[in-house]
Amino acid sequence: MTLTTITIAVFTIMNFVLSMTASVFGSILDLIAVSLNVSVETAGLLTTMYSYGAACGVPITLIVFRKADRSKLLKIMLAVTIVMSLLLILANSFWQMLIIRLIMGVTAYSYNVLAIAIVASLSAKEKQGRTMAVLIAGNATALAVGIPLTRALSSVLDWRWVFVMLILIMLAALIYFMFRLPHNIKPPVELSIRDELAFFKDKSVLLVIVFSLIMFIGYGALYTYITPFLLAIFPSCGQYMSLILVLVGIASFVGNLIGGVVSDRIGYSKSMLMGGIIQLALLVLLLVFRPSGYIAVALSALWIMSAWFIGLQVNTGIAQATQNRSGFMISLNTSSIQLGTAIGASLAALLGSAAGMRNIIYISIIASVTIIVLHVFASKKN
Repeated sequence: MTLTTITIAVFTIMNFVLSMTASVFGSILDLIAVSLNVSVETAGLLTTMYSYGAACGVPITLIVFRKADRSKLLKIMLAVTIVMSLLLILANSFWQMLIIRLIMGVTAYSYNVLAIAIVASLSAKEKQGRTMAVLIAGNATALAVGIPLTRALSSVLDWRWVFVMLILIMLAALIYFMFRLPHNIKPPVELSIRDELAFFKDKSVLLVIVFSLIMFIGYGALYTYITPFLLAIFPSCGQYMSLILVLVGIASFVGNLIGGVVSDRIGYSKSMLMGGIIQLALLVLLLVFRPSGYIAVALSALWIMSAWFIGLQVNTGIAQATQNRSGFMISLNTSSIQLGTAIGASLAALLGSAAGMRNIIYISIIASVTIIVLHVFASKKN
């Protein structure tokens, strides 16, 4: 069976919703810190805990349920995410919110991995890059529209109402999946745990996973604190922050679409290296032009574009490197992305507290240099 246009649209909308649940706090981090009476670095834990949940819980969840019907498991994970979102709205302490966010990270990203696996399994290989680009476009749309809009309406719209709207959309998607998503969607070949672990011997699979981890350490460091970073180097941009976030979202959307086309033409591996080189060049320019506010904003948007370009490659790459046979390895790659994001955000919080938010860019530069060296070394060895 192939994917219908409506089913792809629902998956894309759900990516929009889950991207909002993951990132919405980042756009209003300074406001959340004030409302909860905590520091900006502490408020960032609401995003970091979500990432740690995704990084640590998803592989365990999917290896335990590796033989389950992917369609049924996807619906269960979505249902639990809806419940957790409702509990987040009702939570009356910061620590309760952190625990709920940890659980949400597990269930929401388990859903995300299953969605990637289902879409990949129902798509023709020669169109996987573009299909994945459409799927991930939901995430980019959240950055381009949803998150900036949340920032713009933050003075009149509490974050809890944002989650109420997201819950309603998730409920509608769950109902659609219950009636329209094919049943008994399983991997092309059922693998034992030993077979799953055998993929660790495949250098192309290992490269994608390690590349994802390191690249997203750099991404998590700068993107999680992009608002305070820009305010630190360009204080007067605060009044334009909603527009800047729209620019950032458009950049991510464009980077994702370009990534899909380039991946189909030259392959995910070459695209990963290209993206890493472009990312490093943009970070160096951003470091040089930090004192020039508007140039720094433009370079930040271009850097995020390059990050989304690379993100498309690693998501497509892990499916192709495993021939879409291993849900565990796909989940492990997603976990590497989330773990990298969480580690990067944690390092940025420490460095930001010690040396100022304007210096967190050095974490991203080191990560970019590392992924380029890693890719070149791995390519020569192969």
